[in-house]
Amino acid sequence: MRRWAIIFAAFVTIASPAMGASELAKINAQIKQTEQQDKKLAQQVKTSERDVAATKKKLVRAADQVSTLEEQRGAIAKKIAELDDKIEKLSAEIDRNKGRIADAAASILFVASHPSFDTENMRQYALVSSVLSGAAISFDEEMRRAEEQIKELSEMRDARAIEKEKLDRTAKKYAAEKTQLDKLLRQRAAQNEKLKNEQMAVRKKLRDLSARAKNISELSAGVGSSKMSSDARFSRRKLNTPVRGRLVVRFGEKTALGLNSDGWRIRTRGDALVMAPADGEVKFADSFRGFGKVIIMSHKNGYNTVMTNLGQIDAVVGQDVLAGEPIGRMDPNKPEMYLEVRRGNKAVDPANMFKEPD
Repeated sequence: MRRWAIIFAAFVTIASPAMGASELAKINAQIKQTEQQDKKLAQQVKTSERDVAATKKKLVRAADQVSTLEEQRGAIAKKIAELDDKIEKLSAEIDRNKGRIADAAASILFVASHPSFDTENMRQYALVSSVLSGAAISFDEEMRRAEEQIKELSEMRDARAIEKEKLDRTAKKYAAEKTQLDKLLRQRAAQNEKLKNEQMAVRKKLRDLSARAKNISELSAGVGSSKMSSDARFSRRKLNTPVRGRLVVRFGEKTALGLNSDGWRIRTRGDALVMAPADGEVKFADSFRGFGKVIIMSHKNGYNTVMTNLGQIDAVVGQDVLAGEPIGRMDPNKPEMYLEVRRGNKAVDPANMFKEPD
């Protein structure tokens, strides 16, 4: 029991500075290592964000190019359809003129096969033949002009078709590029999110380590120590102990090692509720080697209370708590609390402040 008292006195008053310095040195080394890790991650996140931004920019360009090509392909397809329509109409006109020429030729042959040799009929035959021949020549000229137009339109259509094929190939290329960029962007965004989560975890670890280093430094400097008059009271009335249980070692009693105890040892049930013994501020709330989870509170008039072997801590450093407010639970595997009251550098008998636990 005396061994516990000596070590906890070291927490509060630096009776053993080597222990606090050693623990602080280890934490500071972890802080330095974690800061380097954070610096590396910060650079990785920065690079990752640049990659994501560059990929987005390329993706936008590819998407714009695909959209522009689609418009161009649509315009060319429309032009080809218009040319096909004109060619089809001209082809139909040629077919009609061929029919007209055939009809004219048939009429001329019909008249020629039924001659009448009187003068009047000969004149009529000559007139009809002249008209039909003229019409046939006119139809033939129209047909040749239509054929020339079809040739020109076909050349235009072929050129447009070649242009459309080129656009189709280019559009296919950009569409494939867009698909690849979409995939790459998702991969890079996921990687960026992963790095940010790692960075958040590292920075949380850094904050926790810094807080722990600060706690140990404050403890090493003497938590809550102040100059108070010797008659200042912890409380006007006796308080309940922070945990219910059976008192197995009292202040000043011999421990198994033959030393005098500087506090109380209270045997509790597993996971017993731990409550703040009095109004005060949490100065330390963390694990400490060999003593499980420890809470140290600072109270008025320079008093501090030390509570060990918690399995669960429900308070944070800097938190102001009221007497009786739950601050944690005992460790089911170590259901014994060591309770010590200190004022400045001196251990005080808890019996002066607390009712015996029941």
